[in-house]
Amino acid sequence: MNLFSEFSRRAPNKVALSIVLGALSGLLYSLLIPLVLSVLETPSPGLQTAAAAPTRFLSIEVSDAPLALVFTLTCLFVLVTRTLSQVMLTRVAIDVASGLRTQLYDRIANAPIPALERIGSARLIAALTSDVPRIVQGSRTLPDLLVNIVMLVGMLGFMLVLNADIFWYVLGCIVFGVITFQLPMYIGRRYFIRARTHFDDLQASIQGLIRGIKELKLNDRKREAFFESVLMKHEHAVQRNEKSGHTVIQTASNYGDLLSFFVIGSIIFIVVNYRTISNAELIGVIMALLYITGPISALLHVLPMIAVSRVSLQRVSKLFAEIPAESIDAAQMPVAPWQSIRFEQICYRHENDGRKDDGFGVGPLDLEIRKGEITFIVGGNGSGKSTMSKLLTLHYRAASGDIHFGDTRIDDDTIGACRQEIGVIYSDYHLFDQLLGVDDADLAKQVQHYLEVLHLDRKVVYENGRFSTLALSDGQRRRMALLAAIIDDKALYLFDEWAADQDPMFKAVFYNEILPALRARGKAVVAITHDDRYFGLADQLIVLEEGQVARIERRQGDESQPARDHQLKREFLMPA
Repeated sequence: MNLFSEFSRRAPNKVALSIVLGALSGLLYSLLIPLVLSVLETPSPGLQTAAAAPTRFLSIEVSDAPLALVFTLTCLFVLVTRTLSQVMLTRVAIDVASGLRTQLYDRIANAPIPALERIGSARLIAALTSDVPRIVQGSRTLPDLLVNIVMLVGMLGFMLVLNADIFWYVLGCIVFGVITFQLPMYIGRRYFIRARTHFDDLQASIQGLIRGIKELKLNDRKREAFFESVLMKHEHAVQRNEKSGHTVIQTASNYGDLLSFFVIGSIIFIVVNYRTISNAELIGVIMALLYITGPISALLHVLPMIAVSRVSLQRVSKLFAEIPAESIDAAQMPVAPWQSIRFEQICYRHENDGRKDDGFGVGPLDLEIRKGEITFIVGGNGSGKSTMSKLLTLHYRAASGDIHFGDTRIDDDTIGACRQEIGVIYSDYHLFDQLLGVDDADLAKQVQHYLEVLHLDRKVVYENGRFSTLALSDGQRRRMALLAAIIDDKALYLFDEWAADQDPMFKAVFYNEILPALRARGKAVVAITHDDRYFGLADQLIVLEEGQVARIERRQGDESQPARDHQLKREFLMPA
């Protein structure tokens, strides 16, 4: 992938037309100088004294009216062609940047979790927020590069000489030009400020995509809703405002570049009729205004930007190559009813610098998770709890062995559908500020019920489909995540040290009320925990050591438990 080919692939006709217009603009720009010199060489009394019988236009005396008309039309044509060239290529650049970002969104959403963990969120965010803007910044200088090269060929060898009498006139023109230049620049900056504001929202949405990818992978409707109503909404707002801002700024910039020619035109066609100016002085003034350093400075400024842009494009291309796509069948069939999840000789090993031999691994694992039961997974640090949990939630694909949801074996054809059966709150969970992918007429009533039960109603208000704030303590944020998970109503729930940030009261509520209430609803409930005082509440205790199942303990049934679970289900999980 290179800069020019990416642009040509995106909009070949626009790129070709932009190049033609840019070359034509540069050619006409350089031809303005011979046109001016031809006027200077034409015998005219206006060049020595005020013209005797100049042409009048809007009460203004104009010498050499035909050449003045040609000069004016040439300047206007240069303004139009150069602006069109820059605006067209800039818009293509913005489309290319938006396309690159969208491709990255899709790659991240459809990439295996281990690959994203290996790459790291910092690199992904840097590509989206740093490399892509650099690509745009460098690419939109391509028209300037072309124009300045053509200008440089026609403007070499000119010298600068100033006349004192005309200095104040030139200074007045500069003041006028600065004032008229700042107005469109101000309008353009307003567009960029809006784009920057939307970019902050886009940044937050990108963080939501990356940090909430586990939740989004387990709910296709939530993922589609997030893309449509959050991520792409901000993406399109940034795209729209950047296009408008660049259009205004480029027009103003080109107007500023042509101010010197407007000054030249006014001097040789108007000022000479009011001031006695010798031919040598007039040539000196013109040479002073026909600066040669502009094109050179522009080229020196543009070339490094293009080099940086190419480097950023190479980095983005490399990142694309490092993000594989999951081998999952796009057509998903509903999962057949199941009562348990079985691990049969499951093994998994983490990659270490691309080598699986040196990474930590788990297995072989043989275990069963049943609906209507609470399973605790315990073990020390490095025992494999997190790895096993991600195998259970299908974020990791086993290197060997089989996982069954009832009679459904997990493979490329079934993993996507089985993920929709799972709800999880990991320790690095992401909290969305709205409930995505949920269609329920009583949703607001349910949310209010759980806000009250979880003692969040004084902090958070649910209105217009959004939560009023996420600025909560760690414990309160986990309760908000629990609310969202319960609303999703999944068949399997996994909680990774959920109670770690809770005060003793809510820790007791979690173990004594919430987990049994989910069990009463027939959910398969799994909790990774160190709270040994509550181990007796589990129907099954799985102990891990060094990536192996050390032992599995099952507690004896309690005849009164179903009645207590039913009461908890009615009180906690059923809306008031």
